Amino acid sequence: MGLLDLPSPLFALIDGLMALALPPALRLIAWAALGSAGTLLLYRLLSPQASIGKAKREAREARRELNEFDGELSDAGPLIRRQFHSAFRHLGLVILPTLFSMLPLLALLNWLDQTYSHDYPQADEAPAVNVVAPEPFFAEWIIDGEVPKVRVQTDSDWLDYALTMPIPVIEQRRWWNWLVGNPLGYLPDGDRVERVEIGLPERAYLPFGPPWMRSWLALLLPTMILVSLTTYRLARIQ
Repeated sequence: MGLLDLPSPLFALIDGLMALALPPALRLIAWAALGSAGTLLLYRLLSPQASIGKAKREAREARRELNEFDGELSDAGPLIRRQFHSAFRHLGLVILPTLFSMLPLLALLNWLDQTYSHDYPQADEAPAVNVVAPEPFFAEWIIDGEVPKVRVQTDSDWLDYALTMPIPVIEQRRWWNWLVGNPLGYLPDGDRVERVEIGLPERAYLPFGPPWMRSWLALLLPTMILVSLTTYRLARIQ
C-alpha cells in the first residue's frame, strides 16, 4: 500500500453508503463536487489569505508602474526588481498550502481510477491476458470462487493473483509504488516477467458518444471545473 492509498478504506466506506441511494454516475458527480470544493476550502484554511491578497495587490501595482514607465531601460531596474520580488513573494505564500491541500485530492483520484476505470467481465467471458517478457511466458484467467484470479508463470513458480479490484496491470514493484501501490500485488523482483496486462472492460457511464466520452473522467473533470469556479467565487479565495 502506497502513501496515497491510506485513505482508500474511508473512500470505499463513503462510496458504499452513497451506493445505497445513488447509481455510479451520480456517485462520480458527488465525488467530483466533494473533491474540488474540499480541496479549495482546505487551501483557504491552510494559506495566509490576507498576506496573499496583499502580495497580489503589490504585484498588480508593480506591473502597472512598470507599464507606465516611460524612461530609459537602465532606470527601470528598481521597478523590474519590485515586480519580480512581489511575484516571488506571492509564489512563496501559495506553494506549500497548494501542495498540502492537493494531497487528499490526489488520493481520491487514485482511488477513483482503481475503482471506476474498469469492470470485471461477464461470468462466462475470459479476458485476454498478455505477458510482457523477453521470451514467451504463460498466464491465464481463472474463475475459482467469488474472486477471479490470474495465474502467472514466472522463472521460479506459478503465482496466483486474486483480482480483489478490477486492476488491469500486475508488474514488478517500481520506485513510485511507495506513493501509489498496486492492490493486486507485484511480480517477483528481477524476474524475466516484467508485466502482465489483463484486458478488463472499461466502465461506461454515458449511453452515447465515443468511448473516451463515456469514461469516469468525462463526468469527473467538467463537474470539478464547475464546482471549483463556483467555490472560488463564493469563498472569495485569494
